[in-house]
This record gives sequence, C-alpha cells and structure tokens, in this order.
Amino acid sequence: MRLGSVGNRSSEGRTLYSRVAEQVEALALAGPLGEETMLPSEWELVERLGVSRGTLRRAIGDLEQSGLLRREAGRGTFVNPAARLRRVVWGKLAQVAKPDSRFHFDFTSFIPDFEGSPKCVEAICQMPEYRRADTIVAMPDNNLEGFRCQALADGKTLLVFTYGMLRGVVALDGVQIRPEDRTRAATLDGMEHFATKLSFSQLRSTGPIDLLVTGAAAVSREGVHFGKGHGYLDLEWGLLSQMGLVNQETPVIAAVHECQVVDEQVPYAAHDVTVDIIVTPSEVVRCGPLPKPAGLVWDRMPREFAATRPYIKEVRRLRKQRRQVA
Repeated sequence: MRLGSVGNRSSEGRTLYSRVAEQVEALALAGPLGEETMLPSEWELVERLGVSRGTLRRAIGDLEQSGLLRREAGRGTFVNPAARLRRVVWGKLAQVAKPDSRFHFDFTSFIPDFEGSPKCVEAICQMPEYRRADTIVAMPDNNLEGFRCQALADGKTLLVFTYGMLRGVVALDGVQIRPEDRTRAATLDGMEHFATKLSFSQLRSTGPIDLLVTGAAAVSREGVHFGKGHGYLDLEWGLLSQMGLVNQETPVIAAVHECQVVDEQVPYAAHDVTVDIIVTPSEVVRCGPLPKPAGLVWDRMPREFAATRPYIKEVRRLRKQRRQVA
C-alpha cells in the first residue's frame, strides 16, 4: 500500500504527516555526519513517499522547527549536521544511558549518566592534569556526579555552574565538606545546600582555574565538543575566559561513553569550546590542540541572557563602562 492511500490517521492512530516526518527524518539521518547535505527536491519526495505536497511541507516544517532541517528559498532543504550528529549518537546512547528523574530519556534537556561512568572517574583521577589541579570547574552533568564526589574526597575546590547559569556559580570546598556529606553535596539538588554561591567579584577573585571537566552529547576524536544544542558550555567558557580565569592552556576533559565518540571529522566554529582529552570507560584519547574561544561572542549571545544571567549582566556593564571611558 502506498503511504498516500491511507486516511488522515494510520491504524496506529498517528497522523499521516507524523509518519512522513519519521521517513524524512530517517532520510536526513542517513547522510554523512559531518556534512551539510541537501534533501531530494520536494517533487522527488512527494513521488517517493506518495503523499501530497501539503502533507510533506507540514512534516518538513516540524523537522525544521526541531532544528534538524533548514529550508532556503530557491535552493532547497538542508540537513543541520550538528543536529544530525546528536540524533544519531542519542539513538545509540539510549541503550546505555541512565534515565533522569525529571527528564527521563529526553537528551535535549540533560547530559545522562551511563554504564561504566565510574571507570571514567578512575581514569581522570589518575591524570597529572587532575592531580596538580586545586580549583576545578565541574559541569552539572549527570555522568559527573561520581567525579564531583571523588574530587571533594581529594580536597579539591569545585566550581559548578547552576542550571542555565540562572543562579551563577556555586563553590564546593572539599576540605570543608564532611565525608558523610560528600555524596549528597555532589548531586545537583544537594550541592547548593553545602556550597557557597559566588558573586561576580567572588568568582573573579578565585584565581586561575586549573581544569575543566564536562560531559557531552557527542565529541569528535579531534576534540570538537557537542552539547545538547543550547550552547551553555560555550557561554560558560566564554564568561570564564572574559574574566581571565581560563585560557588556551587550561585543560578541558570530556567524560563520555564510547558511543558518544565520533570518528568522522566534523565542523566547528570559533565560538565552540574544544576539548583536550576524551575519557570513556575503555580508553583515553588525547586530542590535537584546537583553539578555544578567547571570550564571550556577543553577537551570538541570546538576547535574554544579557538581562537574566547575573554574571553576563555585570560583564556587559563593565564592558560598556570601559567603552565610555575610552
């Protein structure tokens, strides 16, 4: 039976365009991970899928809204390579990931923990970059909870960005936190009970950061980092760099599952944070040095961030003040 011969809904109760969207999505995901490919023309897809142009356009519209596709008038429909890479990796990650209590398996909302993550902790803690580090930025990713706990046990000072940067950064002092409290202090809900919320001036006065450890949606063997698609790591690194707390020499470690490591070359931009070391449960990959952002990229800053994120508001105020003086 041709797809177009069914009624408005399939026997499973799904709308026709949602089935078409699944087929177009499968076609988009089948392309090379690191390349921006173009879908077949509209009339080719209409003929191949046996549906009306209106149904096809609605299906493509949904995929465009999700970020997987991009339409250009007079040129065609293109696949977003970063979105494709995430979806391909997330399909594999679902087999080994641990669900979140709030987001279940919605990987657009969190970086999950996964089978074998304690081995990542062991590998990181044996590295010279970790051993000589006193102050570490540990991202609030689920797979790093064990790392945060071990770092506290080792007497490290941890700086952790709060969700969406809305409440800034909190500091956890491994020397001050009691052994019986470390496990709770390492959790996202528990850390703010034991941590100190840092003002802008307090964060700036912490001095150079020795190491940054993060999770990822995916990472290439070259060291290109992909997050959930919101750009938080890029903004957080840019902020720390703008404040003089990190630089090109600050090591960045990404802890991921093997299925999140991409062998293909993938594109990256000047505002993308790159990683120096990839740690999986089975291997450690030292990447060739790729440049990191030297500060905040203001023309890529979401408009609402400048008004709602306290540190960015302050950096912007100081930037404006310096311009006026100059």
